[in-house]
Amino acid sequence: MKKLFLISLMVLITVSLLLSSCGGETTTPATTTTKPPTTTPTATTPTTPALTGTLRATVPSWIETTDPNLQTTFEYALYEHLVTIDEESNYVGELAESWSVSDDGLVWTFNIRKGIKFHNGDAFTSADVKFSLERIQAEGSMSPWKPEYSATIDHVVAPDDYTVEIYCKKVNFQFYTSIWGCPILPKNYIEQNGDTYFNEHPIGSSPWKFVKLTPGVSIEFDAVPDHWRITPQWAHLIVELVPESSTALAKLRQGETDIVAVNMDEALEVQGEGYELRILGRPTVPVLCMLNTWASTGPISDVRVREALSLAINRPEIASTFFNGLAEPGGILWTAPTSWGYDPAWTTGDYFKYDRTKAKALLAEAGYPDSFEDPVVTLYSMSYMPWLPDLNQIISGYWEAVGVQTKIETIEFGQLRGMMYVQDPAMTGKVAIWNMPTSQVSVAFLKSAIHTTGNWQLLHDAAFDTLWESITQTPDQATQLALFQQTVEYMLDQYIAPGIVNIYSYYAVSSDIGDWTLRFQYDLWGGFAGIQRK
Repeated sequence: MKKLFLISLMVLITVSLLLSSCGGETTTPATTTTKPPTTTPTATTPTTPALTGTLRATVPSWIETTDPNLQTTFEYALYEHLVTIDEESNYVGELAESWSVSDDGLVWTFNIRKGIKFHNGDAFTSADVKFSLERIQAEGSMSPWKPEYSATIDHVVAPDDYTVEIYCKKVNFQFYTSIWGCPILPKNYIEQNGDTYFNEHPIGSSPWKFVKLTPGVSIEFDAVPDHWRITPQWAHLIVELVPESSTALAKLRQGETDIVAVNMDEALEVQGEGYELRILGRPTVPVLCMLNTWASTGPISDVRVREALSLAINRPEIASTFFNGLAEPGGILWTAPTSWGYDPAWTTGDYFKYDRTKAKALLAEAGYPDSFEDPVVTLYSMSYMPWLPDLNQIISGYWEAVGVQTKIETIEFGQLRGMMYVQDPAMTGKVAIWNMPTSQVSVAFLKSAIHTTGNWQLLHDAAFDTLWESITQTPDQATQLALFQQTVEYMLDQYIAPGIVNIYSYYAVSSDIGDWTLRFQYDLWGGFAGIQRK
């Protein structure tokens, strides 16, 4: 499904006339045009419900830091953002009431909410936004947004307490989708106490206030009364780290926890016992991340081998048998069937078909195994989702069936994530099944994973980089859409991160748990405040 890049080249020629650097304290252009949707939730006067009881949950893994610059797991429980995603999957204001972009695409202006306070009582102002954006770009930051912000932002100005102006080095008419990734932190608190103290005693503006982190055991929060956005119905939240799913289920059955992640077999089992199941709102996609192929001389450095590995996988069998019919074959990195720009032909076409004969032919064409000094394909196995280790065994079996020599290597989620962000050569040429969330607009995420300057750098390819850049440099939505689809199809042709299935994350809940009223946009942590009591 390779396409000509005529649209890309036309856009690049057109927007080259617009591009210019912006330096110094430039004044904001008098006329601005609002490009993205800027609908914000209607402000209401919160009423404090009776805050009683403790909500308890277990999770199989986490990254044990509370600082978002160090890739905290707890970001969506502790912090809020300028922009968020609503129930209809639109980007809307959270701490921002509205935003606009100048006609030349180089100045973004955010108008922020008044009356918001951090957990220590400090007022939230534009100075905190400026500080948070600059902190992500600072030396030592491990934020996945650092490459994008550093490449785009020239400087940030806070002309008054409730206005933020972001001056850009280059045009990016989808930058609001990247701003979504910036948690807003308390400038004065961090500057007065230091980063180490902040990591040990974090504060944000979310509906949950940090109480205590017991390393390797649990993290505790208290509800914030009269929160501007939503007040939890529970007085306390305790989340325990329980790697073994059998242990977590035992705690649920013994009344020691309320929420437990379950695999498909466990989901059917606990349903039979009378427990209710809940799912996160948007599907996740386990993808085969081909690590550092551009620096490898091993088998996955050859696109024919990568395609063969994908063709060897019987996705319908995995969806119907392993996931008990609760998954759909296929899956695009960061992109759900409901996401902007999704093309159903991607799933129904040839990208995800099962064809062992063609897989063997491609391996022979690539000279596998004799052409490679080490023909073994190492598959990293993580357990942060309870079903991942079993899925690794299944994938390994499919590959062995077409003649690929495989080895499964167990690794901790946090360890591999850290290796990927620093491009550790130890992972070069290996494969990891990563259960990726999906986003309403995945343009920025694809850069983070695939682009030469991204965090994961799965693909060092000038054609992909040029296609991706062209999406952001035109204000025309139809052209953006066409370019995005070309970019995804180019990525699919490279078999650099082929999806396996679209699945939902299932949780078994106790009889005390009512409705889940918040869309869990990214992970479980973002929805705890909306969990109702029965």
